[in-house]
Amino acid sequence: MSIAASPIDPITGILEAFKSHNVVSICDGGHGCEQAYAFRISLIRDPRFACIVNDIVVESGNSLYQEMMDRFIAGEDISEKQIRRAWQNTTQPHDVWDRPVFEGLFREVRHVNASLPRDRQIRVLLGDPPIDWSKIKSAEELDEAWRTVGDRDSCAAEIIQREVLEKQRRALVVYGGMHLLRKKLCWQAKNQKQAEQRFTPLPNSIVSLLEGRGAEVYSVWVPVFVDPATLQSEASSWHKPCLARIRGTPLGEASFRSYYPHPMFIKDGDVTVEIYVDPTRSPVMQDLFDAILYLGAPSGLTWSQLSPGLSSDPEYIEMRSTRVAWAGIPDLG
Repeated sequence: MSIAASPIDPITGILEAFKSHNVVSICDGGHGCEQAYAFRISLIRDPRFACIVNDIVVESGNSLYQEMMDRFIAGEDISEKQIRRAWQNTTQPHDVWDRPVFEGLFREVRHVNASLPRDRQIRVLLGDPPIDWSKIKSAEELDEAWRTVGDRDSCAAEIIQREVLEKQRRALVVYGGMHLLRKKLCWQAKNQKQAEQRFTPLPNSIVSLLEGRGAEVYSVWVPVFVDPATLQSEASSWHKPCLARIRGTPLGEASFRSYYPHPMFIKDGDVTVEIYVDPTRSPVMQDLFDAILYLGAPSGLTWSQLSPGLSSDPEYIEMRSTRVAWAGIPDLG
């Protein structure tokens, strides 16, 4: 019989997890949730953080620019035009990382490092594959570049293995939640005749790759599109933000479909198909994550948007429009 999950202080809970895990992963909160970002900043600013954690690994940065990012967060003066290449030139052609919350994390670490001794300064590791947009001039060259740099999760796992685990350091990993699944999901869709189609699991995630090599990862999901109070009503009265360990609770025993009800889009031949988590064949939530960071009901959350200056900049608009056209996706700008 399950017992109700209980809220705990989220900063203390995550820092406690580092006592038994060299890697703690946490979802970034739907790529732009401002409350999720505010929590990350509170965590980094906590004076205990730099005493325990060495590195922060982010999805929102191109590893091609690692040396420049190292210099930037150590305090070196680097122009905005140069440093923004780290998050504007990832494998993602659209504007996802251009929202202020992602640049803000880099600048916050730089600010925190200014008050720390050199041997305790936090390093930010850029986890995205080293794609070089200066060498891409067409859709065909973009396809070739994507093939060359390889799988995004494998790249991040290799960086964590080399720069964190082999050096016996500790890292906070901040990625979109689907990159942090402990086990593979199964997927389903319905065709026009409503006959169910099933799809094979997606490739391994960062967490599953690391744990497959013997690492132990503590993984935290951040629900921003569904309210866990629908699974455990007491959650609605919890102080926000809070951390809740979910094993053996209604939150942990629920299907992952309860947390991820919306579709993912994949190519099936020449057709784009909406697929959904298969609730019967997929692992339940507690087999995928150890805890949730509860920020409150989705209706109370807010989302970071492009700055007015950037969204009206002709050079920026042209860059993004060209890249999304090469990628064959709608212009999201």
